[in-house]
Amino acid sequence: MRSFKIKLSAHQLHRWLMLLLAIPISIWALTGSYFVLMDLSYIRSDHIKAAEVNYLAPDRFGYSIKEVYQRYPEAEAISLKVLSQRSYYQLKLKGETLLIDASNGKLVDLLSEQQAIAIARRLQHQQSISSAAKLLQITFISEDPPSELAERHLPVWKIEFDDSVSSTLYISAKSGEVVTRRHDYWRLFDLFWKWHIMDYDDGEAIDNKLLLTTALISIIAVVAGLLLVWQRRRRYL
Repeated sequence: MRSFKIKLSAHQLHRWLMLLLAIPISIWALTGSYFVLMDLSYIRSDHIKAAEVNYLAPDRFGYSIKEVYQRYPEAEAISLKVLSQRSYYQLKLKGETLLIDASNGKLVDLLSEQQAIAIARRLQHQQSISSAAKLLQITFISEDPPSELAERHLPVWKIEFDDSVSSTLYISAKSGEVVTRRHDYWRLFDLFWKWHIMDYDDGEAIDNKLLLTTALISIIAVVAGLLLVWQRRRRYL
């Protein structure tokens, strides 16, 4: 009689816990399948890059790279780039990126809308954002960034394209760098990630209590299922 009660208890525990877990397990299966089946490099927008890199000779400019080093001796890296047919030195310095006009040495305050558009246009080609895509909207953001943009990147130019995946570029108004890329598949990935880790706020807390509680209940359900298999081993064999 006691053995029967134990079997019934394991059976009921497993059955009711699995009914309770039906929705989260289905969500885990759906979202996990998306993570596995999608190309992660595409999700991260690694394909959105300039078709070619223009190498420029430093001795062509009025303000030499030697003067840049003398002015910023702690610079970690210096490169040359062209924005709207004008050349600039780009410096990495103490976690910041600065732009200096290569013709006169002036520190660039903020990029203009035309310069931001010129940067975005260089990313339009066959293997990146479609060259047929039109600029849908251009927005300057200096505060209250959208959830897909980290506040540390402000100020930025947000450039939206009308291509099939709604590609969006966030270009730093200080450095001219593309600090964030987004498209619909990446946005769906972000949404699924929130569902997967059960953090419905910002999708970053993988150690949240809801996920830990659900995982613990899942372990109990699995253990109850294994116990049930053991109790019914003679029937299966």
